[in-house]
Amino acid sequence: MEDIQRKTGDVVVIKLGAHLFTLAQFLASPSMRFYDISNATGTWKNIDLNKFNPLFSVFVSREVLQNLVVGRVDQSSVMASIELGESLWIKPHLNFDGGFAFRGGNLIDIGPDGRIETTEAPVIKADLSLPEDRKLIEKYELTNMWGAEPLRERLARYFETGINRDDLKFEVFPGLWSDRKKLRPLTSRLPVPLR
Repeated sequence: MEDIQRKTGDVVVIKLGAHLFTLAQFLASPSMRFYDISNATGTWKNIDLNKFNPLFSVFVSREVLQNLVVGRVDQSSVMASIELGESLWIKPHLNFDGGFAFRGGNLIDIGPDGRIETTEAPVIKADLSLPEDRKLIEKYELTNMWGAEPLRERLARYFETGINRDDLKFEVFPGLWSDRKKLRPLTSRLPVPLR
């Protein structure tokens, strides 16, 4: 929906497949929060997102609005979550040693209203590493922007299998997970040779 405008707090319907829809809420631009809720019709009534677990929040490109969002929901049918946006994120390091473009990262704080640029955000923990920072690496999302297809694939995989991961972390933090071969093909978050 090219004409849909981002408005913090608004809830939109996301189409993942012919019979798979979910809900997302706009946070501080350009981030969105996704929830553990889906249905086969894209029609919603008497939903309070405060009662559903958030799956994750990520920064999304305009392409997500154009290719996945199929409508805005009315406040009378879906109550938006009152939770603020995510404050902590992982900003990956550029990798100048060859190989994948990013390697490792810092845990940063952009504030709950998302007003601090990631380049200026205070570092909460520098140089996250395995195994000591495994919980932080698994919990917090990367600041890298998401496109429509990788996001659709991640959400569809979650609703089909219960696996909720950013496959980019396989490369940014090598050794984080040991089940890469079992999950193949991975999402298009990774370039073709790495899937």
